[in-house]
Amino acid sequence: MRITVECGGFTRAADACLTANHTSAVLTESLPARLGASAGMAGNDATSVGFAAAYDAGAREAVAALADLTHAFIGAGRLLTATGANHASAEVGAGGIAVLGHAGGDLDDSAFVRVRPASPPTSLGHQEPSLGVVDAWILDQVEGFVWPGADVERLRAAGDAWRRAAASTAGLADHVDMAVALIEGQRSPEVPYAVDALGELTRLIGDTAWQLSHLADACEEYADAVEETRDRTRELLGEVAQMIVEGAAISVIVTGLTGGLGGGATAVAAAARVRSQAPRFYALLVSLRAGVAATAARLERVRDELAVVRTRVEKFVRVPVRDEVGAVNPSAWVPRKPGWLRSHEVPPGHTIERHVGRTLDELTQRLNLRPGMPLASTFDDQQSAERLIALTLERRAEEIETWLLDPTHRLTLIEDLAQRTGTTMGRDGIVHTPTGIRVVLLPDSRARSGWRILTAFPD
Repeated sequence: MRITVECGGFTRAADACLTANHTSAVLTESLPARLGASAGMAGNDATSVGFAAAYDAGAREAVAALADLTHAFIGAGRLLTATGANHASAEVGAGGIAVLGHAGGDLDDSAFVRVRPASPPTSLGHQEPSLGVVDAWILDQVEGFVWPGADVERLRAAGDAWRRAAASTAGLADHVDMAVALIEGQRSPEVPYAVDALGELTRLIGDTAWQLSHLADACEEYADAVEETRDRTRELLGEVAQMIVEGAAISVIVTGLTGGLGGGATAVAAAARVRSQAPRFYALLVSLRAGVAATAARLERVRDELAVVRTRVEKFVRVPVRDEVGAVNPSAWVPRKPGWLRSHEVPPGHTIERHVGRTLDELTQRLNLRPGMPLASTFDDQQSAERLIALTLERRAEEIETWLLDPTHRLTLIEDLAQRTGTTMGRDGIVHTPTGIRVVLLPDSRARSGWRILTAFPD
């Protein structure tokens, strides 16, 4: 393959990532502030709890995902800069002269921005006061009925903030497309990998924007449901008020009740009539709760999808592959091929043999054979094992690099990945679903990395 590279193109592509990084940083840092005006929007009644719990978790995951995207542009920029610099050095070495024209140059790492956004405010807590004394008295007679206390205006404002954030996030893809355009016409072995990697980053941007729009949908749906329930409840309240009036205004009856006449026959009769209509009030509440449950379920899917996005974006956030002088190695563009874990099964390595695709019976048997072992665990399959182990290695790359300076002992990495990692069984026979992982590395001078995996398992 004949290599034809304009080195400055890689640096200009890195500049596009720098612009995306700055734009994303502004979006990420400002979003929690814009959401601040919607604090407590879900209300504090029984119908609010399900929505609030799902929304708050989804909102936190969304802001974290935006922070990860912001940092992903740093990793992509580093790799683009390193690739261009690598070609420039190769040209100098081959020709013995400096590269003429614009050869690019190292993009100052300090030009990129890192963010630590505030957490979005909780949606639980506000109480929307929209009931008069008459309506409040009627509802007091309906045991178990709760007036939906969400603040509809705050919900709609939050929906608008998420909608704008989704549009701004989607716009970040334009900068990545520009970076692709600057390098895809060049001929070099790593260029197709770089184009594919940037394409994946574009898809991650789109996936994040899509989930942010779902958060907007959820806020608007909940606002609509609350508004509809209130309207229908007010209609029913008006009907019930007319029903219990017998020659006197309902306000007079209520005034009598609040004035100490609550034990009179009029009050007893009025309360009885209200309670006779309780099933109609309950039907409204059941309908609202069903809608809230559906919205909460969608919010939980948003949280889960964003967690997957964050896992996929991790390789851009951390660019751990460095050469002997500490520079980023452009070979980091090349993906790790499926099945790579098999190369670590050189004895005493045993991850696949003991901890991949094991059945519950096999876990029980392992516990029986090892009386001192508190639990046995397994990854679902080799593909998931490779993905989870690789994520752990990427997160702990700096620790591994430090260890390799003097690798005289094993290195044990314990990481909570905040996602299901497999299955564990304790000696009591109880099966658990862990979110952690333990990876044990052995120094190995024969391996290109300088180490091999002794074992890895869900923990």
